[in-house]
Formats: sequence, structure tokens, C-alpha cells
Amino acid sequence: MDGVRLADRIAYGGGMAARKAGVICDAFRPRDGACPVVAVNRTVRLAVLSVPVSGSARGPAPFGVPYRQLVLDQAYVLPGDYVVGPLGTLLVATNEPPAPVLGVQCNETVSVWRPAGPVLAGVNPYGAILSGGARAILAGFPAALLPGGVSDRSRTGLPDDTKLPGYVGAVAAVAGLAPQVADIVRDARGRQFVVDAVIAYGGIWRLALTESVM
Repeated sequence: MDGVRLADRIAYGGGMAARKAGVICDAFRPRDGACPVVAVNRTVRLAVLSVPVSGSARGPAPFGVPYRQLVLDQAYVLPGDYVVGPLGTLLVATNEPPAPVLGVQCNETVSVWRPAGPVLAGVNPYGAILSGGARAILAGFPAALLPGGVSDRSRTGLPDDTKLPGYVGAVAAVAGLAPQVADIVRDARGRQFVVDAVIAYGGIWRLALTESVM
């Protein structure tokens, strides 16, 4: 048996196990910058079993750790797909047969905006970004957003100032719509973040963010 057939048999076995012990979910694949979790983007309905990354079901997953091992027929999902159902919304982070699928639980819905540049020409090449003319890159995307990365001092720099919180986010990648440094991220709770770094991992973007605190 070669590697391709072995991976296929493992995927099939995962689907059988999920149908016995899992729940029915829908898989969605983003097509553009609009909300991906809509009927037109649904690729398949399938059974999914979610367990801690360790693979053991003897105990609960650690608190605050969003990563899950997904047992399913992994031939039907790709990195960057969303799996939605009774488990909540999970972003498929990796799918590398014969290894299991790694999913990330989404806890926010975010939009990514590209600020406009200065509109007035001048001798000095420096110019601040303009949030008023920002255009949407991604809108209504489920994302995993967790504290982490590098925090920063507030701009006033007073001794008793609290630091600006740093976050790490993961969101599905869409061809031709790559986030960039200095883009603005807004979540459903009205918080705003500035993108400090962008790294592509397969079908997802990993974002380093700093919260913008008024």
C-alpha cells in the first residue's frame, strides 16, 4: 500500500468514526472578501468529532487553548475552510494526511480595512494614514483572536500608562486579498486593532495585532 492510498484509508476511517461519535457540521470555503459562512460557500455537510490536540478524550481540553484535533473525512476539507455546527465555528489550520486535521476555535468576527494614504502632495514624503477613506479587504470573517504577541506603550508615554494589548489572530486566506502591515482590524464588539505583522501558513493568515485604545 502506497502513501496516497494509506492517507485515503485513514481519511475514510476518520469519517466513519465521526459518523458514530461526532456531530453533523457544514464546511464553508471563502470565495472573496465577503462573509464566508453563507449558503453559496458551503462545500459539504459531514460528521466531525472534536477532541483535544493530544487526541485523548479522557479529560477536557485546557482552558483558553483554542486548538482541536478534528476527526473527519479529511479528503473534503482544506486549510482555510470553516467548519460550522454544534461545535461552534472552527477554522481548519492544517490538513496534512496521514496526520489528523488541526482546527482553531473562532471566538470573534472581524473585518480588515485598508486605510487610505494622504491625499495632499508635499515636499515632505511622510504622511499619516487616513482612516476615513479606508476600504474593506475582508468583511465578517470568523477568526481566532487571543492575547499574545508584543504589547506597546500608549502614545502619551506617561509613567502610569497601561500598555496597549497585543494579540495574535488567525483568519482564512483569500487569494488576492492579503492583509498588510498597518491595516486596521475591527471585531464585532467594536474593538480596533492595527496589524503589526502578517504571516501566511497554508490557507490561513496569522496576524500580529496591537489594540488601538483611545
